[in-house]
Order: sequence, then C-alpha cells, then structure tokens
Amino acid sequence: MSQPFSPNKAGAIFSALVLIGLAILTITDAWWPGIMLVIGIPLALRQYLLKRTYDMCVTLLVFVGTFISVQYDLNWRILLPVLFCIGAIYILIREFMSSENNNEK
Repeated sequence: MSQPFSPNKAGAIFSALVLIGLAILTITDAWWPGIMLVIGIPLALRQYLLKRTYDMCVTLLVFVGTFISVQYDLNWRILLPVLFCIGAIYILIREFMSSENNNEK
C-alpha cells in the first residue's frame, strides 16, 4: 500500500502548521490549553497523511481530549492522567507488536 505523501512532505506540513499555530497563540496569548491543539492537530494530520490511522486516533484522543477537559473545566485531575495513560499504553503495545512482526520476517 503506497503512502499518499512522503515522510518528508508530511513532516514539512506538520512543521508549517505548528509554526502557524504558534504565531496564532502568540497573537492571541492563549497558550494553555491552546498549545495542545497546536501540537495535536498537525501531529494527527501527519499521521493521517502517512496512513497511520490508529496513531492519529490516539493522538486526537489525547491532545484534543486534554484541550476539551481544560477549556470546559471538566474534572481534568482524573481525565488527563487517564488520557495520558491511554496514549502511553498504546505506544508501548504498538512498539512491541511491531518489533515482534519485524523479528518474524
């Protein structure tokens, strides 16, 4: 299955969007929790362009979930650690599953 974008092009789009987001945050002075969107959305887009849909879903869950919980004053002292743990568990499972698949080849 071919990728619609090369990793270099996807990385360039990611970098450009982060810089534009940082410019907007600087103008609006809305750093927290806006930084979560500035990092999370371009990262999810990069993963989508590289056809890593599960990674994109977890990224959106963690970063946008953090933004929503802080912005709308949800009980973030419970929700944020849960979101971060979901992201960490996914990364570990993905890494160990992919290394097992690479060792079998």
